[in-house]
Amino acid sequence: MEVRNLAPNELSENEKHLIAPCGIYCGACDIFLGNSRNLAKEMYRILDGFNIADVGPWAMGIQRERVVDFLNILQNWSQGSKCPGCWAGGGSRSCPVRACSQQQAFLTCAECDRMPCTRLEEGPSPEAAAFLGLITKRYSNWNIVNLERIREVGYRHFVDEMQEKVRNGFLTSDVISREMVMSEATEKRKRKTGKRGTRRNRNL
Repeated sequence: MEVRNLAPNELSENEKHLIAPCGIYCGACDIFLGNSRNLAKEMYRILDGFNIADVGPWAMGIQRERVVDFLNILQNWSQGSKCPGCWAGGGSRSCPVRACSQQQAFLTCAECDRMPCTRLEEGPSPEAAAFLGLITKRYSNWNIVNLERIREVGYRHFVDEMQEKVRNGFLTSDVISREMVMSEATEKRKRKTGKRGTRRNRNL
């Protein structure tokens, strides 16, 4: 399929960082936006100041160890670093989809006539196709819908549409699957290689 000019140059560099090569809209991701990180920081401040570890077991009937674990989760989440977007070095550091797009000088897979390469038996990067398949499953096909929309309206209109959705409260958590997609893939890879899994899927 021949892909028409999608006009990526109409976007500023910061706007390009809002879109991942695989079609995820990074600008709708909470790890990019940092909302839950700020909320976790405030919730930890309140609960720790209330000494919930002391009163929690008595007031709520929850084991102290579970209360402490929850406080640790809040503290760790609140101290997490903000993801700058996949094209700015965020996401998986060794993402094969990004490497494939970079090699072909594409902003996203929407510019590739093999998109989505997961449907093909052979492609320029089998590893990228496999990883794109995992992403597509985790994001309930939303990333592919985004890539198809980019092809329909071009990058400028797509970003404007998505920014409006984000202003109205949309987040990637609205579309992420409840299946343990990345956990199962990591376990399968560990069994296959007999080695410990890597952290390559962090921030997905």
